[in-house]
Amino acid sequence: METTSIRLPIHTLPEQFDRSRITVVLDEIEMALMDDGGVYASTSADSFTITVEVPTHQLMDTASCLKDLGLV
Repeated sequence: METTSIRLPIHTLPEQFDRSRITVVLDEIEMALMDDGGVYASTSADSFTITVEVPTHQLMDTASCLKDLGLV
């Protein structure tokens, strides 16, 4: 299965996300993708970016959900 990586800069997170608690943010993103888009995603973060790994065939559902969250 092919996957696509989406990278989001941490400094541009909307205010509803607590940048000081990145693990909570990652969980919130994963849950929203699963609940709203039916997308199983894997998330990770480094000091500057959040990486969201999704199946390529679910990229449109992922983009729609991330847009609804204000992340893209």
